[in-house]
Amino acid sequence: MPEPTNLTDRISYLRDRKDRSPIVQGGEAPAPKKNPQKNKRRRPERKLANDYFMLFVYALLAIALVTQLGLIVWLDLI
Repeated sequence: MPEPTNLTDRISYLRDRKDRSPIVQGGEAPAPKKNPQKNKRRRPERKLANDYFMLFVYALLAIALVTQLGLIVWLDLI
């Protein structure tokens, strides 16, 4: 058989072979075995990483809120 000329021909050739894999033929791969002992064991929750950008954003938000509150009080007194 001549070599396939493009990807579609190659896929068709692989699909038509007798010893084809489940991936090529479109079938499902066998399901992995479930281990009941592994499912019973709980993993501890992971801590979130330090996110300096969000810390900076929250600091800016707090500064903006305090500044706005200060301006409102200052303008209310004048």
